[in-house]
Amino acid sequence: MTDRNPNFSNRTVYGRAVRLLCMLALALGALIDARGAAAQEKSLLWQISDGKNSAFVLGSIHYLRKENYPLSPAILDALAASRTLVLEIDLNAAGGAPQRAVLGKAIYADGSTLAQNVAPETYQLAARRATELGLDMRILDPMKPWFVALNLVAIKLESLGVDASVGVDRYLAERAKAAGKPTRGLETLEFQIGLLDQLSKADQELMLRETVRELDLLDKNFADIVQAWKRGDAETLSQLLLAGMKEYPEVYQKIVVERNRRWLPEIEKFVQQGGFMIAVGAAHLLGPEGVIEMLKAKGYSVEQK
Repeated sequence: MTDRNPNFSNRTVYGRAVRLLCMLALALGALIDARGAAAQEKSLLWQISDGKNSAFVLGSIHYLRKENYPLSPAILDALAASRTLVLEIDLNAAGGAPQRAVLGKAIYADGSTLAQNVAPETYQLAARRATELGLDMRILDPMKPWFVALNLVAIKLESLGVDASVGVDRYLAERAKAAGKPTRGLETLEFQIGLLDQLSKADQELMLRETVRELDLLDKNFADIVQAWKRGDAETLSQLLLAGMKEYPEVYQKIVVERNRRWLPEIEKFVQQGGFMIAVGAAHLLGPEGVIEMLKAKGYSVEQK
C-alpha cells in the first residue's frame, strides 16, 4: 500500500477505506470558496525543522490523470533540494518477488472461493460490477474480498483515465531516479498487504460490498480529490478523508494511526539529518493523529509550503 468523498453516509466508510488504501489515502471533496481561494498558493507539502536541519513531508495522491500535471513548483523544488526521496514503499526497488507475495495472501490457501466466503448478495453485486468492467468473475473467484475490492477500484479508475503509473509517488520516484537520487521506503508492500489480509472475514466482506455499491461515485469524487489536494486544503481533506474512517475506529487505528506512530521516529531522523523528502498518502498527514500534528507536538517547526 493508494484512495473522493463529500457528504457520505456511514455506510460508505469502506468505500473510503478502499480508496484510501488503494491510492493510499485520497478521498477528498471540496468547494471553491474564500477559504479555498486563500489556500490556492499552498501545496499539501510541509517543511519540518528542528532548528538546525529540515526535511519536506508531502501528502501524496497515488492515482492521477496525466492532465493533472505539472505538479506545484513547491513540490518540484522540494525534491530538487533533497538528497533522498522516502516513500511508503521504495518503488524503485520493488520487483516481482513482492508481487508474488501479494498474490500469496490474496488467494484462499484452502482452495475455497469468494462465493463460499461471502453472502450471496455480496457475491452477486461483485459479479455484476466485474461484468460491467469487462472482467470475467472466474478470475476473481479464488481471491479474498479485500483483494477483489482493490482490483475493482483500480480497474474502475483506469476506465476513468486515472492510473497509478502517473500517481505522485511514481512520478517523484522516476524523477529521483533520473536525477541519481536514492530512494527509500518506510515499509514494504508485504507489510501493507498484511494489514488488509488481517481484517476479519466480516470486515473484508463489508469492504467489498460497500466498494461495489459506491463505484459509480468515483468519477466525481476523484475530481473533488484532486481539486482539494491541489489547493493544499488540509482542513477539507481531513474532514473528507477521515470522518468516515473514524466510524470504524479499529480499522482507522490499524490502517492509519498505528502506521503514523511507527513512521514518526524514522521521520524525526530524516528531519534531524536534513536533506530528505518524505511522501506518504495524504490521510496520514491530516487530523489530530496525523504525522504533522505529531511532529508539532514533538516541538518541531512546521511550515506549509
